[in-house]
Amino acid sequence: MLFELLYHYWCVPYDPERFPEYLRKDPVHAYGQYAFEEGFKLGAQLTCLSLHDPYMQTLE
Repeated sequence: MLFELLYHYWCVPYDPERFPEYLRKDPVHAYGQYAFEEGFKLGAQLTCLSLHDPYMQTLE
């Protein structure tokens, strides 16, 4: 249930106008690349936030 809620929150419906021309004819590839990019950005943001957390620095 949690992952379904997160999926619907983070993953927007497919819109061909959001993707480069070369990906518009392959919606599976386009949406897969979009989902990977969003997941990568979220992971990078969480990593950066955890590195600057004063509580985390005191644990080292």
